[in-house]
Amino acid sequence: MNSPAINALPEVSVCVTCVGGRLIYDILRGLRETAGMQVRILGTDTDAEAHGRLLCDHFAVVPRAEVDEEDYISRLEQLHAEYGFDVLFPLSEGEARAIARHGARLKARGIRLSVSDMAVVAALTDKLLLMQGAEAAGIDIGRYVGVESEVDGRAALKELGYPDRKIVLKPRRGAGSRGVVIVDANEAVWRPLLPNRFCGTAAIEPAFEAMAGAGFGFSGLIAVPHVDGPVYDVDCIVRNGELLDVATRLRQLRNPLWPTSTGHKLDLHPGVIGMARALCVAFKINGAADFDIALDATGKPVLFDAAARFSGSVGGSLAAGANFPGQLIRVLMDMPYKALEIRNGTVLRPYLTMAAIPPANEQDYL
Repeated sequence: MNSPAINALPEVSVCVTCVGGRLIYDILRGLRETAGMQVRILGTDTDAEAHGRLLCDHFAVVPRAEVDEEDYISRLEQLHAEYGFDVLFPLSEGEARAIARHGARLKARGIRLSVSDMAVVAALTDKLLLMQGAEAAGIDIGRYVGVESEVDGRAALKELGYPDRKIVLKPRRGAGSRGVVIVDANEAVWRPLLPNRFCGTAAIEPAFEAMAGAGFGFSGLIAVPHVDGPVYDVDCIVRNGELLDVATRLRQLRNPLWPTSTGHKLDLHPGVIGMARALCVAFKINGAADFDIALDATGKPVLFDAAARFSGSVGGSLAAGANFPGQLIRVLMDMPYKALEIRNGTVLRPYLTMAAIPPANEQDYL
């Protein structure tokens, strides 16, 4: 008879979504290296050929949560019945919203969620509600105006200082720089800023013409002053509003609107961390959170986006000694807490690498 290994680590099964993400390797590696446990990974994606599938112990295709939430949640329930995962770890906005909305249903199965309750997720992922909630909590987040029509848009630009300063119009619930329009009186013609999605800059008339030509309406937008200062991606692990761990990664991008990371530097900025801490308290966040915070010309932090999940580049902090994916699993599993130690100043760049995969996936090819 085989006896159990002495001091064997407990096994925890984690369902991770979006394993086709560009930087998924670092996230999955972080989960594998979670201290105090053996992590088994069920990866999901809408793409049957998602390249991260080979890094997982099991892989399953799921429907798009944004298209049919009930279909998506039912598929997760089916996968839970088959694989019995302990933690559900979404990495997309649409999935985070669907999971939060049906959180009670999933928790009833014994699944631990990395996202907050729906009221919190709804507020964080709607930029207007985000600003209003932060402002109501006494956090100085800068000026903003909600926009629901072209008339609103013109009035908002004027109120915020156009044409003397650049103004940003963007969707309240957008992501990845989709639909971001920088209205700049010095740009005489529309200039696209990203190759594969509607995003660009121009003075008011050519900008509005470009929006109309792209079928991009004015409803559900927010207008904010453009900030030229440095931008931080802020990774947070939060328990009942208390910020446990935080990494502030200074973006180092050739194109500041690029939707995926091409470089960061760990810069633990006290002002940025202070704003993140206040936001976690104000919204009573529980689980993962991601904030985008810039510094204006005076060095004051300015909030411009948030999510109730980790960003796709959260695994980058692993190179600075901080395993955020693994730490979040430990927190969700109620393991003894020990704060992460981050090597401040670490500079990060994404590279292709050769990665070891589970032997069971040997006959599957990229």
